Amino acid sequence: MSFFPAPLTARPGALLDRVAPVTRLVAGSAWLVGAVATTDVGVGLRLCLAALVALPLAAGIPWRSVPRRMAPIVIGAAGLALVAAFGSELNRDPATPALLDLGAVRLTAPGLAAGLGLGLRLVAIALTSLLVFGGLDTTRLADSLVQQWRLPDRFAFGTIAALRLAPLIAADWTAVGAARRLRGLEPRWLPGRVVAAIGRLFTLLVAAIRRAERAALAMDARGFDSGTARSRYRLVSVGPLDGVVIAGAVGSAVALVLVGR
Repeated sequence: MSFFPAPLTARPGALLDRVAPVTRLVAGSAWLVGAVATTDVGVGLRLCLAALVALPLAAGIPWRSVPRRMAPIVIGAAGLALVAAFGSELNRDPATPALLDLGAVRLTAPGLAAGLGLGLRLVAIALTSLLVFGGLDTTRLADSLVQQWRLPDRFAFGTIAALRLAPLIAADWTAVGAARRLRGLEPRWLPGRVVAAIGRLFTLLVAAIRRAERAALAMDARGFDSGTARSRYRLVSVGPLDGVVIAGAVGSAVALVLVGR
């Protein structure tokens, strides 16, 4: 069994699947701006709840596939929120009642709110990224970047090729671990596993460099660096539905940030 989750599949015909990929990027950017613009706990919580509702409704991503993908982010956000809460400058105000006072360690309600706001901001950014990129066809994304945003073909398709290497690296990590266990090289104790992980990371680095070299040669062989104009046979169009999605994303982001103020 692999620690890494299975590839994410979205429901065919979902709302975000019927618009151009750049529309998804613009719509997600509106929510990201709302998440970054403030550390208010209420705003972060509302953005998280709205993203959870939009995942199955707009992106066609079932809720059952969310917990395993979000678990590392939630754990990291919780640790960051705890550190930010105890290290906040707001805890040093002697006039503010302390929720926890253990000598040098002091925690107040404003400090706790600042830490929670920072953690919720990170979770909201992760959920928005999952909403935008979950189930997205990377080839169609590259075509849309080139056709709508006029990005260079070499940059757009090279970036998509790099994104496609991520699942392969996860598969390599599992394969290297299985090969080491088959040869009896995998230590049983935690310190030995930490040292062995460094060797596995070096193996992944070598494999990633070789894949990057092969991808670069393949792109050069297909004329991505020729400097001549390339023809298109996968056309991506932008219609009224794209404008509706962008307007809805911007309006909802503004409403989620300003409600209650």
